[in-house]
Amino acid sequence: MKPLKDIYNDYFLIGNIYTPNMPNSKIGSFLSEQFNVITAENIMKPLLIQPQKDEFIFSQSDEMMKFAKENDLEVIGHTLCWHNQSLNWIDEENTTKEQALEILRTHIETMMGRYKGKIIAWDVLNEAFSDGCELDTHEWRLHLRDSKWLRMIGPDYVRYVFEIAHRIDPDAKLYYNDYNLNYSAKAEATYYMVKELRESGVPLHGIGMQGHYHTNTPIESVENSLNLFSKLEGIEVSITELDVTITGSEKTSVLSDEHGIIQGQVYAQLFQVYKKYHAIIKRITFWGIEDSTSWRSDRFPTLFNKDLTPKPAFFAVANPEKFLEEYKLKNKREPKMVEATYGTPVIGKKIDSLWNQSEKISINQQITAWEGATGEAQIMWNEAFLFILIDVKVSEVNNSAVEIYNKDSIEIILNQENNRELSYKTSDCKIIISCDNDRVVGNALIANEIQSETLITKDGYCVQAKIPFDKYNQNNVMIGLDFQINDVDRQGARQSIAKWNGFTDASVISAEDWGIVKLKNKT
Repeated sequence: MKPLKDIYNDYFLIGNIYTPNMPNSKIGSFLSEQFNVITAENIMKPLLIQPQKDEFIFSQSDEMMKFAKENDLEVIGHTLCWHNQSLNWIDEENTTKEQALEILRTHIETMMGRYKGKIIAWDVLNEAFSDGCELDTHEWRLHLRDSKWLRMIGPDYVRYVFEIAHRIDPDAKLYYNDYNLNYSAKAEATYYMVKELRESGVPLHGIGMQGHYHTNTPIESVENSLNLFSKLEGIEVSITELDVTITGSEKTSVLSDEHGIIQGQVYAQLFQVYKKYHAIIKRITFWGIEDSTSWRSDRFPTLFNKDLTPKPAFFAVANPEKFLEEYKLKNKREPKMVEATYGTPVIGKKIDSLWNQSEKISINQQITAWEGATGEAQIMWNEAFLFILIDVKVSEVNNSAVEIYNKDSIEIILNQENNRELSYKTSDCKIIISCDNDRVVGNALIANEIQSETLITKDGYCVQAKIPFDKYNQNNVMIGLDFQINDVDRQGARQSIAKWNGFTDASVISAEDWGIVKLKNKT
């Protein structure tokens, strides 16, 4: 079995994570045989390095550097500034901007100073963008995550961390690292941020596309983002945290031969794209060596089994073209279709009897491992509006959180052109309505015109919505549509997702995987 690092020697570095159990172990030896660069999975994150103010703990990271030297491995530093595991001892309310800047400076200088010249690249800033990037992506500051650093310092903290890092180690490559960068809007926000910072002289050298994908991830979305980033002069790209999980709908307790091949097909297609863009890709790092110790172990995400024997995914990565020649890709699944009845139901505190005329469709396609709330949807239309009724079945309705994203909620995902493209267009819209009728609308053009009502029922809750769009004035129009039910636990964490048509969470990327609604003739 030829090592991956040798197979891709002329393309890019091939890496994996380092964990503290690796020195003097079988898995550590295996890592050094297959890979030539390591990234600390957890031990270099801010809170683990500095659990208390000015108390730095380097024992585990020092051991990692020793392991790397003994095994001729390059090292990536991960990470210097992050919203999570991020110096939780800071008293945010009583910390001034100047004090926050000093805390960041001290942490970065101490970390990088210890390993100056020994680490080839750093994930300086990690996951700074929110998940809601949709409109005006060139105004990237509007999409920064509501983190303690943004609240205490403002958007300039982004520039600041790169400038500090460069002063400490001018030879190290400095990265912005994030997940979901195959989502077109988030990729565009990142593009505009990097472009502006580079043009203003900020020492930012690379973009890290984490690459936490699944077996229904649209490969085109990955290539589209790489193509976008290739237009940034002087910027390299690394795939920093690659794994491919078996989706919720396909998940089993044991990886079947069929699912192993499906996973291999995704890995093969990804590496075909990576090879195509090897001129800008510096490194590909897998986020886990074998399935049982992966952070997503229940979905078999890595290239190797627990006993370190190769899965089909390994052979797919080693020779993508041969794998795809042997295992031909199947045609894509056809989307579900439903007819919407013509009519104008009243949106109010009671359910209009007019809904009895419309077809019920099931929202029961579970996306996550935990199988929770399901429901039924109905659709009606007139010349000016689309009407939606969703009856949610859930054991306990949870609306205790302040943020809508942490409440039980439904999502209506609408593509009035039914163009099924890989990125959202101006006319597309995602509407989130919580069980207590809080609402977030992803299209500013119609946000103020949408009406909604929610009712608590004996076995869950019911959502009614009235949505204005301009395509509903004629018969037999086809529109793209999907429904999603979000079920949260008592702590306000989302535990399950169910959909009507989609088998993945790809609808937050594109309109490609949505169902189709035909506006039924007036009678």
